[in-house]
Amino acid sequence: MDPIEAQAALDSMNAAQREFAASGPKYPLWRHAAFAAVMAAVVLSQGFGPPLQILLFVFAMAAVAWLVVDDRRRYGVFVSGYRKGRTLPLTLALVALLLGTMGAEIYARVNDLSLAVKLGIAGGAFVVALAASLLWTRIYDRELQDGAA
Repeated sequence: MDPIEAQAALDSMNAAQREFAASGPKYPLWRHAAFAAVMAAVVLSQGFGPPLQILLFVFAMAAVAWLVVDDRRRYGVFVSGYRKGRTLPLTLALVALLLGTMGAEIYARVNDLSLAVKLGIAGGAFVVALAASLLWTRIYDRELQDGAA
């Protein structure tokens, strides 16, 4: 492949990315909330011992599978949050924050804190995950528009 062909291929790829950003999936608020609910369920599962812990975690993993299938059916694609690019720092920050909330749930379980405390921790995880999902999508769309994905 000569340099002209290589540049044409790159230009074509960048144009396809910009087109995907312009016409690709525009996730509704409920989709972001569903992601946040899954993350909150994973966090909340750490606040309980078996069997409730296992049931919550299995529910969350089944919901992830449903979201992947639903995204592919509705939008023709599932975009994983674990990817390199401008979204990576946000993804890593979200993982760190959610691990911290999981630690708080474990603390609540070990110290036999109330259900209200456990739900409050999971509610905080929901809010953080919802905000991160909305911001992640904005960053990703901007990255595609710029052709830097």
